[in-house]
Amino acid sequence: MMCTNANRIKAATVLVAGLCVPWSGVAAQQVPAVTQSAIQAGRDAVAGAESMENDIRALLTPYRQAKISSLVSARIRRIHFREGDRFKQGEILVSFECEVLKARLHANLAKLKQYELTYNANRELRKDDAVSKLELSLSGARVEEGNAEVSLARAQLRKCTVRAPYNGRIVDVIANEFENVNIGDTLIAILDDEKLEMILHLPSKWMTTVSPGKKFAVAIDETGKRYDAAVIRTNPRIDPTSRTFAAIAQILGKHPELRAGMSGNADFDSPR
Repeated sequence: MMCTNANRIKAATVLVAGLCVPWSGVAAQQVPAVTQSAIQAGRDAVAGAESMENDIRALLTPYRQAKISSLVSARIRRIHFREGDRFKQGEILVSFECEVLKARLHANLAKLKQYELTYNANRELRKDDAVSKLELSLSGARVEEGNAEVSLARAQLRKCTVRAPYNGRIVDVIANEFENVNIGDTLIAILDDEKLEMILHLPSKWMTTVSPGKKFAVAIDETGKRYDAAVIRTNPRIDPTSRTFAAIAQILGKHPELRAGMSGNADFDSPR
């Protein structure tokens, strides 16, 4: 009986000792892994945000670019420029063999001349009432019809030469000389690199502070130089996934060494 009571007293002592352990001690033994993981995740998030803000990539793009397609179904006579060549606005880029369209223009010019002769003759005869007003009006309408046919033939003939819409360079030549092409077939690709633009993706929280006219510096990887630049427009839409918005900027001044496709880091904290 004495042994049983002693055992009960010992067990009760152990239980009370366990209940008296401070809660903070228990928490310190069970929570550290979760707590440290959460703290590290928060640090990583902050570091990631800071890294994103300190590493704004900028890509140089051409001010204008286009793929030129054929407006006629004909055979290519000559492609006047090759890849990398520069051209000026109005210069012929591609010319076609268009003898059929030339012949059609000459035929329409001959018909127009015939209509004009008939109309002039009827106008003189009308003075003597030799022709009716209706006959005179019909001959005048045929003159208008002839003028329209000549204008149409000339417009079609102009499509036989592709002229440069602006100063630029040839990026790619898709078609070949002496090939037959149809309307809509791509001939060449061009770009205007006289004025380059930059595309940047900025943190969404910058939207209220970055506006057109904002100046910054950009270091281009390919040249190893820093350049002054300024924002010229921003996209009002925020990408919810990356939490960024697009901005278009322009490097200030003329720099012949820069080319479309080059890239670098933009620095909004220390403009030159």
